[in-house]
Amino acid sequence: MGAEERGARLLIEEETSALQDAMSSARAQEAGRGGPARPASAGAPTRGVAGPLHRLHAGLIRMLEVVLIAAFVVLTLDTLWGVFSRYVIGTQSRWTEELAVYLLVWISLLGAGLAYGEKAHLGVDYFVGKMDPGAQRVAAIAVELLVASFAGFALLYGGSTLVAKTLEAKQVSPALGLQVGYAYLAVPISGLFFLLFCIENLVELLTGKASPRRGAPAVDA
Repeated sequence: MGAEERGARLLIEEETSALQDAMSSARAQEAGRGGPARPASAGAPTRGVAGPLHRLHAGLIRMLEVVLIAAFVVLTLDTLWGVFSRYVIGTQSRWTEELAVYLLVWISLLGAGLAYGEKAHLGVDYFVGKMDPGAQRVAAIAVELLVASFAGFALLYGGSTLVAKTLEAKQVSPALGLQVGYAYLAVPISGLFFLLFCIENLVELLTGKASPRRGAPAVDA
C-alpha cells in the first residue's frame, strides 16, 4: 500500500511540473509578442476622440449631479419648513410653495438632461433591434439629430427668447419677489446640456469611439 501511495504521489508531482512548464512557456511566448491585449478599465479613457469626450462628459455629469443634489436638499428643507410653519406655528410661509414649484421645474429639466447624458431614458427599440448594424447606426444618428434639433430650437433658442422677454417685462413673483425670467433660465440651460450630449453622441457614432458610461467598460469600436 505504501508503494502505491508513493507511486501515485510521484505521478501527481510529474503532472503538476509538466503543467507549470507549459504555463511558463505560454507566458514567454505572449511576452515575446508584446503580451496579451488587456481590456481598458472603466475609469481609463479610450484612444482617439473618446478621451476628450470622456473628460467633457464626466465634467458635465458631475456638474449636473452637484446642482441637482443641492436643489434636492433645498427642496427638502423648504418642504419641511412649509409643513412645520403650517401645522406647528399655525401660519404657513408664503414663499415655501412658490420656491418648491421653481425648484421642481429646475430639477425636472436638469434631471432630464442628466438622464439623457447617462443614456438612462426609456426607449422603444424593438424594431431598431431587428435591423442590421448599419441600419441601427443610421437610426441612432437620426434620433440624435432629432433630439439636437429640438434641444437647439425649442429649448435653447425658444427658452432664451422666453427668458429675455420675461426679463424685459419685469415680471416679479408675488411671494419671493424674484424676477420670473431667472426661474425660466432652466429651459435654455437644460437645452444646452441636451445639445452638448447630442454632439458627443454624434461624434461617437460617426467615429466609432465610444466614451464609457457609468458602470460600462470603455471599449474601442
